[in-house]
Amino acid sequence: MRRIQKIGVCLLLLFVTVACTQKKKTEFHLKGTIKGIETGQIKLVQFDDTDRTSTTIDSAELKNGSFELKGKLDNPQMMRLIFVPKNWSLSLFMENANITVEGDTTGAEHYDYSGYGGEAGAIIKTYTVKGSASHDLFLTYEGDAQKKKFDGAFAELNKKYADATVEEQEALHATSDSVRRQYKQWEENWINEFIHTNPSSAVGAYLFRNYYQFNEDMPLEKMESTLALFKEEALSSPYYVQLDADLKKRIALSPGNVAPDFTALRPDSTEFTLSSTRGKLVLIDFWASWCVPCRKAIPHWKEVYAKYHEKGLEIVSVTNDNDWKAWFRALEQEKMPWIQVADEFPVKNMPSRIGTQYMIPYLPSYVLLDTKGKIVFHNASEEDTTKEIEKRLN
Repeated sequence: MRRIQKIGVCLLLLFVTVACTQKKKTEFHLKGTIKGIETGQIKLVQFDDTDRTSTTIDSAELKNGSFELKGKLDNPQMMRLIFVPKNWSLSLFMENANITVEGDTTGAEHYDYSGYGGEAGAIIKTYTVKGSASHDLFLTYEGDAQKKKFDGAFAELNKKYADATVEEQEALHATSDSVRRQYKQWEENWINEFIHTNPSSAVGAYLFRNYYQFNEDMPLEKMESTLALFKEEALSSPYYVQLDADLKKRIALSPGNVAPDFTALRPDSTEFTLSSTRGKLVLIDFWASWCVPCRKAIPHWKEVYAKYHEKGLEIVSVTNDNDWKAWFRALEQEKMPWIQVADEFPVKNMPSRIGTQYMIPYLPSYVLLDTKGKIVFHNASEEDTTKEIEKRLN
């Protein structure tokens, strides 16, 4: 009896030793087949949301609908397989593993943005992915029964909206808003539970990043506490890195901190630097000539400026116009008596430099600074900003 126990212990130790010496795969090997596309080229593409660029990780020729790709990844990421020349595509969570994909173009969702300077193509809806543990985790979200129920509700509302009269559309807006609020609460709870259960998974960081992109007004404390849950591999994912960078920017823009300085061009192309306004109460007005609410607010700010400029108020309007002719026309029409500067767009198809620096989510947006250049309000309402100016300068 003792001899059998000893042998059992030895076998257990041998199993543990073998398991511990197995190395995690450091490369991926992706094989697949696609029905409906016989020949062409296939590319595994990684997208960077921070600058809207893409990188081809590997590519190969498609032969009789079959393909094979290899390479190395720093961490698991959501990527796309793109079949050219017709831009058929599907998305999957890639990682260093042996992965197989089987797809079918039947039922693909076609799109055509060529009339807007984009591309035409199709999103493949019918496919399976095997071998990627990260993709399996992602499917627990996509395949959740409650999410499918919400997806169906939104699809039905969109269908009704397309066929509705103007009066009916107004009623549908209220219904849609209610469903979206319910979906938002469900999504937040689901993702939070997922991260608690899978704190090391890049999938959790991906899901939270996507949620945050549509809910950037979430309380700072909520964002901080959620990011604190992530561990190990999740911390090196591009999604966590992006979220952490945004968190640091939000903290820097919190009331009480000195506002980020910037230099921008006036209409006459001379330079203006924000820090040159120290000693005054400063309202930074983010606007654009094409922004209707921005233009409607100008008469109000003219009244405020006329009343409080001599008491120490300065206004700096930062336009989001990349067309200076449109900006000049608006300036001529509005005749605003305060400082006017233009934001810049250093990277094509990316948001403006100063607007990004100040995390401006919409126009108009207002940032109020005290006489020491410290932030009083960030993205506050017109009403609250006005009340604070009156409180400080009356």
